[in-house]
Amino acid sequence: MHLEVADEVQPVWERTVAGSLGRVILVYPTTGMDVFGINVGLPLSCLYIGTVLQQAGYDVSIVDERVTADFEEDVEAAVLAGPRPLFVGISSMTGTQIRGGLRAARVVRQVAPDVPLVWGGVHPTLCPDSTLKHPLCDIVVRGEGEITAVELADRLLAEDDLSRVAGLGFKRDGEAVWTASRPLIENLDAIPRPDYDLIPMEHYFTRAPSTGEAQLQLVTSRGCPFDCEFCYNQKFNERRFRYHSSERVVSDIKYLVQRFGVNALFIEDDYFFGHPKRVEDICDRLIEAKLDLLIQVPCRIDYLYRRSPEMLEKLYRAGFRELWIGVESGSEQRLKEIMKRTTLEQVREVNRLLAGSNVYAKYGFMAGFPNEDREETLQTVDFMFELLRENPNAGVAPVAVYTPYPGTTLYDKARLIYGAKFPDTLEGWSRFHFAENNNPFLSPQQKKFVTKINTISRFFERRAFERFCNNRWKPLLMMLYSLYYRYLRWRLRHRFFNFMPEVHLIRLLERLYIQWLHRNQLTRVRRTSSGPAAG
Repeated sequence: MHLEVADEVQPVWERTVAGSLGRVILVYPTTGMDVFGINVGLPLSCLYIGTVLQQAGYDVSIVDERVTADFEEDVEAAVLAGPRPLFVGISSMTGTQIRGGLRAARVVRQVAPDVPLVWGGVHPTLCPDSTLKHPLCDIVVRGEGEITAVELADRLLAEDDLSRVAGLGFKRDGEAVWTASRPLIENLDAIPRPDYDLIPMEHYFTRAPSTGEAQLQLVTSRGCPFDCEFCYNQKFNERRFRYHSSERVVSDIKYLVQRFGVNALFIEDDYFFGHPKRVEDICDRLIEAKLDLLIQVPCRIDYLYRRSPEMLEKLYRAGFRELWIGVESGSEQRLKEIMKRTTLEQVREVNRLLAGSNVYAKYGFMAGFPNEDREETLQTVDFMFELLRENPNAGVAPVAVYTPYPGTTLYDKARLIYGAKFPDTLEGWSRFHFAENNNPFLSPQQKKFVTKINTISRFFERRAFERFCNNRWKPLLMMLYSLYYRYLRWRLRHRFFNFMPEVHLIRLLERLYIQWLHRNQLTRVRRTSSGPAAG
């Protein structure tokens, strides 16, 4: 392995270029969690990088597997649509996205074998060695890709040495060469707003869970300073919290509202509330703008624990109507072990505070931590119902099955302490998906139990089911739901889980529903698209 020292190059976000310098194709594979019309959000990673490349003088096409009728055909069409691309970039998280990325890479290799295949995103950053070893990977981008992508394109255009581009891994004479790490971008305001003309926006309006209104996503910050053992942020973002100014945040919100006519937004930040004065300034500016927003945003308990009812009211008036709060576990000891740095009593106090406000709380939990037994899982379930009982204006997300992903402390513990074996190839990682319960900490019996809890927890919140049933069959479906909910509470109260035939029925109905949605997706895409999703 070689280590090259990269030159310090100042980012150039905008430059004047006469004509096109060349073509770049960016590929966003399906995540495996996408349900069209519900949570197929904007491919923000490709949008940010594509926008910067475009402003630097390159023609950019984005192919998103989630909104194409024939993914491989669209990749091929994008590659052959003009002059030879400088590179094809594949964005990938660990799991299903790798599978789609490999499919796209095979197509590119077949129709344009000399075009470099560049992998970037969370998984290539955290598992660079196994990614670069794959024959369908020529270059790895580590970390944030905006500056790296432009410098890479410039070097490839000039047929110049790549060793002076920070944040890269590439092959030279069959050997891996790694350049110096690229520092994180400090001034996020320097990054241009995404160019939404790069994608067919008609496919990306998801639905706000509470109202069903058309919804779009945005990012206002990057990183998080905490060290929760289940989170990849401590390595990918180096526990660094960086953020857009309040002026930039409000400007971006106004742009989305005015251009696309939406008032429902989801902020996909890891730590939006990390700078309280910034949050207050954003609220003041949004209240002044009178936009009548419905904003959903993730939030930590410790931020709310220190807030006053007046601040909650300000959040509501500004449009922050729904807070997605990660509690994670109903076990006090577990919260300590995973370094959550919050307590159940803090959660209870925050829940009581929210119960007296108009702000809706959506609590998130996980099950399947190291050595977690049945009773601990049920402690989590009991705590969920306690929160719902104390706060009628609260909801809970289905209990997530914990999966130890690369870049997390629990992943390292699984390998070093528990002797867990993880994939060492891209093909292996492509099958590593949360839905498959890839959890080395649990016994087969506990795995089955956690999976059952995950399935039935879809019915813990009446509000979510009511939104799901917003059709002509709603009266009948809600009657059936009420009956099952009573049965479910009886089952939980008596700890009766040995015989659960409804789990298989729920999974069957869920599969059939998703298949129906996908068929509708293909029909819609074929009707509205005349070619690859390209800009």
